[in-house]
Amino acid sequence: MTFPADRAETIIRESLAHLLSLIGKKGRFVYAHKADDPAAASEGYNMLRHCGTLWFMLRAVAELDVTLTTAETKRLAAAIGYAGGKMQRPAWIAGPSYALVTKGMVKTGGIGLSLVMLIGWRDLAARRRLPAPELPAPLDDTVAGLVTYGLHQAEGGDFIHKRSIEDGTPTPFRSDYYTGEVLLGLICAEAPRDLVGPLTRGLMERGYGIDIQSHWMAYAACEAIERGYVDAAFGEAYVTRLVAHMAEHTEYRLRRASTPIACRTEALTRVLMLAKARGADCTLSAETLATARAEAETNLALQLDWYRNGQFLKSDEDDKVQIDYIQHNATSYLNWLAIG
Repeated sequence: MTFPADRAETIIRESLAHLLSLIGKKGRFVYAHKADDPAAASEGYNMLRHCGTLWFMLRAVAELDVTLTTAETKRLAAAIGYAGGKMQRPAWIAGPSYALVTKGMVKTGGIGLSLVMLIGWRDLAARRRLPAPELPAPLDDTVAGLVTYGLHQAEGGDFIHKRSIEDGTPTPFRSDYYTGEVLLGLICAEAPRDLVGPLTRGLMERGYGIDIQSHWMAYAACEAIERGYVDAAFGEAYVTRLVAHMAEHTEYRLRRASTPIACRTEALTRVLMLAKARGADCTLSAETLATARAEAETNLALQLDWYRNGQFLKSDEDDKVQIDYIQHNATSYLNWLAIG
């Protein structure tokens, strides 16, 4: 059974509206709250999720041609500016560069998510009049500076994941997702192919991200194929392996939590978007595409168990709503709608 497009669109619009309602005057979200009660807010904040959430919101506005009020547009600009206020120039990198900084540290995944957020804003600004957000430099220069920082993190066929902004000292911290996030941002920002292409190919060649079913590597791989950073047949062999792993290892559904399911749905639907974009040139087999579609449809229906009124709850055991729960779940429906 095909998941209904009109249902997907309703979820996207309601999720976007709820997220807009959570942006305060200074551009900071109510990061987490009890279901149906944003006043019952939880402590904590995560700037990577701030940027990722804005990426979804900007995509939704553009792809659904959502009409925003003046107040809503100002809220979005303020939220971009809130991230801009966290960007600093590292003194230890020669030439202009920028990094997203929290508590004196730079998380490399934040570079990638800052990039897709700013590129989303730039793309939307090309289609409609938007106020200029407060950034450390003009938008294009900020993007270029983030790219410079991201490239500076490449080391040993991967990336350094976390550094001190003060002197650049790296930490041993590793995230399952930062490599995919920064690759995605660099590719979308059209970073030099001679630098990013071989790095992307090397990671894909060794199957990076497949064992954890990384949605961020799925995004990065699909963008790399579409933009010519890797050979298409090689890249599509990688995403074939990723889809197969997701179909063979579905234990994530047993956790009965919305976001682990949604992240897999994002990956599966992004692969289907790739096939649509490449048309007759696509080398993905009919079996792989049918598997991706079937797994995605199962997940999209399951995710409704935690949805209500533009909110996605954490799990059966926890009714907390968090901005990234909404981001990942709603993005999976946005990707589904894009497939047509």
